[in-house]
Amino acid sequence: MAEFDKATSDRTVAAAEKLMAAFGRDMDSFWPMVSPDLHMDLPFAGTVRMPTELHGKDALEMFRTAAEVFDVKFNSVVVTPLADPYRVLVEYRGYGEPQGAIYDQMYVGVHEYRDGKLVYYKEYFDTGVVINALGAFLPAE
Repeated sequence: MAEFDKATSDRTVAAAEKLMAAFGRDMDSFWPMVSPDLHMDLPFAGTVRMPTELHGKDALEMFRTAAEVFDVKFNSVVVTPLADPYRVLVEYRGYGEPQGAIYDQMYVGVHEYRDGKLVYYKEYFDTGVVINALGAFLPAE
């Protein structure tokens, strides 16, 4: 088994903390931290009629919609290094008030960073919160 690369792990943690702090607050700083080829997995999204896997422009559009349309900001961020020094576990709260609805969501995700950029994003969330706050915005069945 390869030796754990603490320096790479520390850089990955720092990149995740910086990215999460910028989301919804400083999108001009956020976008350069995300790969244009981002692969996004949202395993629970299918239950709310959203795509479960997005790539490139479609993945970036999901972030843009969350930040600009729903005004979601991430708070209470906890980043935990994993055995793979390029990956971290991220726990966080997303809060926004789209058109007066309250969106208050807890997330758990796995991020992978290469050269300081987010290249892989897997996120788990409570679909009931999505339906209650964003039901009017979801695609029709």
